Amino acid sequence: MNLSEITLVVAAGGRSTRMGRDKRFLDLAGESLLARTLRKGRATGFREIILAAEGETEELRAAAARFGARLAVDERPAQGPAAAIAAGLAASSSAWALVLSGDMPFYDFDLVRALLPEVRGERQVVLPTLLGYWQPLAALYRKEAGAAFAAGIARGDRKLGIILRELAVKEVPLTVDAGLFFNVNTPAAYRLALGRIANERRAVPMLSVAAPASGTGKTTFIERLIPRLAAHGIRIAVIKSDAHGFRLDTKGKDTDRFTAAGAAAVAVSAPNGYFIEQETAERRSLTDIAEKLDRASVDVCITEGRTRGVAPLFLLYRGRGTPETDERTIAFFSKAPEAAPLTEDALLRVDLDDLETAERLALFLVGRALYGADGAMFLTM
Repeated sequence: MNLSEITLVVAAGGRSTRMGRDKRFLDLAGESLLARTLRKGRATGFREIILAAEGETEELRAAAARFGARLAVDERPAQGPAAAIAAGLAASSSAWALVLSGDMPFYDFDLVRALLPEVRGERQVVLPTLLGYWQPLAALYRKEAGAAFAAGIARGDRKLGIILRELAVKEVPLTVDAGLFFNVNTPAAYRLALGRIANERRAVPMLSVAAPASGTGKTTFIERLIPRLAAHGIRIAVIKSDAHGFRLDTKGKDTDRFTAAGAAAVAVSAPNGYFIEQETAERRSLTDIAEKLDRASVDVCITEGRTRGVAPLFLLYRGRGTPETDERTIAFFSKAPEAAPLTEDALLRVDLDDLETAERLALFLVGRALYGADGAMFLTM
């Protein structure tokens, strides 16, 4: 069996109770969360695509038409993913279907190839597991299994775990990046997804560390984070935002004399590296500076400043200044983070000394694979 013989069922219910708004149409760099899943699915080459949703709207009809999908409406609303599985499998014209949640923006459809060899015999579900967690919304289902979900709903059992135990399930443990199964279920998860997607579009991924006042410990925080990331083979560059102006040179040295004579830029080349000092009419953006780094020797760029960071941004707070957040801010690091004066609810709150969590968030945001304990937090958010 190959991908061209199976159906893709995208489960896109629509309740979004934890998000507080319809997550299917959240913007991800110019396309909706649902459109990203449908686009990637169409490019994979499935036999057909079924969009299983609770109710029918003009937006859903447009999304289905755009990506060549058929819309299947849950017969009984407010029944969660079980209803999407039942409706999607009933509408499928294939013997088997991949049922995939529509809120997994980083899912790699190549993972299906690891499941296909297990489609045989009397099995009804090929269920991937990761770190001991079932992934029923990224699993292969025999078409006839849909009846079990419909029956479960009818008798009041809509939990996937209960229904799956009635079926012939083959579990397939995977050792893959946990970020591939990351769900955008909450405002905080949405911020994380935006940060990672921002880095997908950059030649050198970036991470900003900012604070509302001096003395917060930005430099110490970055100094402690660098060796943790370096242990993963990541080569770090740091760009510091300076509010006062600076001179790298020593007065009287050759390059200082060139500058004093009117040179607009000076550079020094040495066996172990080089530096360039160039005057500009206005402050250059951190992104512009990062693009000048040698991509052959730098994997990730960290910026330090008060307010001039780029997404994704870690905001640090130690009781000085007033913490202000915007769409760039991913996580709020503070002593006693829950008690900090912050009105933004869509942020992860982390202890300022929790460098382990900072490391894991950084790895996720720059697109590095997360295995074992490093990845577990991204399966349960």
